[in-house]
Amino acid sequence: MRNIVLTYHSHHVVGADYARNDHVAMAIDLEIIGDAGFRIVSLDAMVDRLAAESTVAQPDETPGNVAITFDDGPIYDVQDFVHPDYGRQKSFLAIMREFVNLHGPGAQPGLRATSFVIASPEARHVIEQTYDKDYTFLGPGSMTDDWWGPAIETGLISIANHSWDHLHPALPTVAHSRQVRADFAQVLTEADADAQIAEAGQFIAARTKGLNTPYFAYPFGHYNAFLVNEYLPRHAGRLGLRAAFTAEPQAIADRANPWCLPRYVCGHHWTHPDGLLGILTAEN
Repeated sequence: MRNIVLTYHSHHVVGADYARNDHVAMAIDLEIIGDAGFRIVSLDAMVDRLAAESTVAQPDETPGNVAITFDDGPIYDVQDFVHPDYGRQKSFLAIMREFVNLHGPGAQPGLRATSFVIASPEARHVIEQTYDKDYTFLGPGSMTDDWWGPAIETGLISIANHSWDHLHPALPTVAHSRQVRADFAQVLTEADADAQIAEAGQFIAARTKGLNTPYFAYPFGHYNAFLVNEYLPRHAGRLGLRAAFTAEPQAIADRANPWCLPRYVCGHHWTHPDGLLGILTAEN
């Protein structure tokens, strides 16, 4: 059985076609996943199942499970918006609700998504003002955190940790002792890891009244042996974390390290519906 995590960015809108617009892609992909016989599950269910399979194999007629994640935390995860060139875009939440309305709640009863959000309000403000126009679109107010709580209340979207400031290259200063940017693999000390992961978790928990989910997504997909083998497993209880996710394009293997779970990224690892179908049906 294949266990796959897919990642979308709601600010990846630089065209009206599948390859350049994650909203277009996600609407099509929900159909592909169902048609291929895969079951959509929450990250909680995915991690629970992986833990069970590490001890006893679980027979199942389903070819596999798919968990859906979003990165960076634009409000477009939950709110429709009008792009100046490509018109109205349905939010990811609206796309999920439309799928349920079309197929009924029984088609994919486990349909949930996890949005990995950047904690720092200052970082989000700078990111909103300096986005890469070749890859993203961010309008005024798009990186607010006001939507996190209401998103959780829908029952379709969870909120999780995507670091304090993403070590974003546009920031004048970042929460890192050596001011390293754009390379999360350079988080090599407990102090730097606490500044990026622990501080973010505390902020997100406060803003969501403790209803955030216990997962971390490495910015840029970058990780290292210190984070995977030392910091996260040693401090998991203090951090309130169960697993961490990279951007390695592969299915989750049996007995996978929970602090280094792979994800496929839409627009990078597949750019066409046939690409996603190939990911779902690959033998390895």
